[in-house]
Amino acid sequence: MMLNRFIHNNQGISEIISGLILILIVASAGVVVYAYSVGAFSSSSGFFQQQTQQNEEQARERFQIIRVWCDAPNQLNLTVLNYGKIEVTIDAVYINSVAVTTFLSGRGTIVGVGQLVGVKCTSPVVIQSGSVYAIAVITERGDRNAVNWQA
Repeated sequence: MMLNRFIHNNQGISEIISGLILILIVASAGVVVYAYSVGAFSSSSGFFQQQTQQNEEQARERFQIIRVWCDAPNQLNLTVLNYGKIEVTIDAVYINSVAVTTFLSGRGTIVGVGQLVGVKCTSPVVIQSGSVYAIAVITERGDRNAVNWQA
């Protein structure tokens, strides 16, 4: 008789089991959201630190084009002085906003603090005596120095 009453009165057990299943689903969803947010926040934090370090290095990087002259037709020589707090590496040169593609020396050269480097390149634009040219030197960190030079 007692067994019969236990079998017929199983409503309480199904409510408890369904409640436990619901709690398990919500807890699992919470763990998934937590794991995703920890990964997303740590990657954005790493990117922010890297960006901050790059900006700090750019602020410490100082250089100047101190001399420009032409050796041969369309062959330019630049002297660049690093007067900043860290070394710089020359990455690109632009003449009248046109990128120089042919370097004879100086590109990729690491310039220590207080040192000079000579950059020799073939101009992508025709150099004419008496004309003024905008010359820009760009470092690997993206810092830039520009001068106007009269041929």
